[in-house]
Amino acid sequence: MHSRLPEARFAGFSDLSPLVVQILHNRGIREPAEVREFLARQPSDDTDPFQLKGMPEAVARLRRAIAAGELIAVYGDYDADGVTATALMTRVLRALGGEVLPYIPNRFDEGYGLNEGALTTLAREGVSLVLTVDCGIRSFKEVVHGVRQGLDIIITDHHFVGEEIPPALAAINPKQPGCPYPFKKLAGVGLAFKLAQALTQREDQPGDHPQLAEDELLDLVALGTVADLAPLVGENRSLVARGLERLNAPQRLGVQALMTQAAVQPGTVDAVTIGFVLGPRLNAAGRLEDAKVAYELLVTDDVFRAGQLAQQLEDQNRERQSLTQATVEGARQMILEDGVLRPLYLIAHPEFNTGIVGLVSSRLTEEFYRPTLVARRGETHTTGSARSIPEFHITQALDECADLLERYGGHSAAAGFTLRNEDLPEFEARLLAIAERELADVELAPTLEIDATLNLRGFNRRRVEDRLSARAVGRAIDESDIGLEIIDALEGLRPFGEGNPTPVFVSCGLEVKGKRRVGADGDHLKLVLYDGKQTWDAIAFRIGSWHDQLPTHVDVAYSLDVNEWGGRHRLQLNVQDIRTAESIEE
Repeated sequence: MHSRLPEARFAGFSDLSPLVVQILHNRGIREPAEVREFLARQPSDDTDPFQLKGMPEAVARLRRAIAAGELIAVYGDYDADGVTATALMTRVLRALGGEVLPYIPNRFDEGYGLNEGALTTLAREGVSLVLTVDCGIRSFKEVVHGVRQGLDIIITDHHFVGEEIPPALAAINPKQPGCPYPFKKLAGVGLAFKLAQALTQREDQPGDHPQLAEDELLDLVALGTVADLAPLVGENRSLVARGLERLNAPQRLGVQALMTQAAVQPGTVDAVTIGFVLGPRLNAAGRLEDAKVAYELLVTDDVFRAGQLAQQLEDQNRERQSLTQATVEGARQMILEDGVLRPLYLIAHPEFNTGIVGLVSSRLTEEFYRPTLVARRGETHTTGSARSIPEFHITQALDECADLLERYGGHSAAAGFTLRNEDLPEFEARLLAIAERELADVELAPTLEIDATLNLRGFNRRRVEDRLSARAVGRAIDESDIGLEIIDALEGLRPFGEGNPTPVFVSCGLEVKGKRRVGADGDHLKLVLYDGKQTWDAIAFRIGSWHDQLPTHVDVAYSLDVNEWGGRHRLQLNVQDIRTAESIEE
């Protein structure tokens, strides 16, 4: 648990809630300028897109292609980041008068990133310029092949670079050596947005084409950035905050249809909604069939077609959920039957679906707290995904196995890979050796960071709920309430997500007044907790099995949620962990 700051520290921020100062300190945001930047949701660094290495060359070539009427291919990826980036870039180039062919590879037939067959086909179809979004930075031999086909290639990609940058006409990636752009953590769609800014900011758009407002693109930026788990700090925080405003008053027909299908009300969308509701639906198409369905949803101008596509994504997402659950159970049994506690797991099976192996590896990594790789073993090749823990950089581990891999890439926490089946035993042995070396002195157990102790009895829960409901409809209220001040303070820290986690509090000695298992399989717990003065509704996900062992008095770690339904606001504890009541040292 984070220690409470000394009073002198709070005095230095007399205009802020002490709780806000404490939470920001816990996240390493401690200097006044950093605090002001964070709360204003405006980066202090220069965000001029022309600082990105390769940007001037990319813009010049794209403008020449537009002016000459060349056919430009926007080559994306099949996940939500790649699909939103493809939609954004296609929209921008067409608004500028470009002839554009969007291309998203099929996960099952082509795999991730550039492939030689696709580049050959694009060249034969008359494409002269290929612009990648969210891929390409490790596709050295594919770029060489494309150049030999007569293609000019521009790469925009946010993934970690390899030993050599592909010989493209321009490569835009803030992580590459020599790139002075100050913010290194943009998602693929964020980089596409920077290219859009560069294309439009220094040259007037032709008068016979629709004008393109920057804000029009930010809903796509928010969707892709959050879904790709890019950290919500710096420029990402600013872009996502602005994008959420756009999503909460949606104008894109596909987004409206997606929200309607998922029963998401305008005005209620936050980063959690993207991460757990909208993002998975956009990803579902590429996981099971073809991501072009998600792309078409984001670009269609036909309201009826938008509804059809949203329904298709809804159906695919339900199928994806069922398939994921079954595969998680099968993979879990393979781990348990092994009978050996390993520092890393690699599970490969011919019947696994490559579209959901990343979700499966994520679930298993969370459960066992070990780096976990899950893959489908095909006739000749094994293709899979890896998820890791903070103590183990999975892509650096794959770098040590590069001679065994035909294709791989990712970042510290997640990666994808493909190798020949005969190399699988050596690959597993080498990864295990790396994990044993890197994790030898590490206690492999998850840590829950607690931001502060909260005295729930200091709230008048019902009064706070009444005031929130009244304020939502514009009624004047007395703002002087400690509970309301805390809710407002937390609101100022949004959007929460990767890199800016939802604050977690602890309250001790709560009495369990009610408990019941909920969910299709009873996986979750609904609780009624009593603080000595009032009761609190609480939800505890994925710990339904604790129902029979739950003691009468508990210490609870939780985030504080505000739920709105039918015009009424209700406070709820979103439980992260529970233990038998005892004192907690601060």
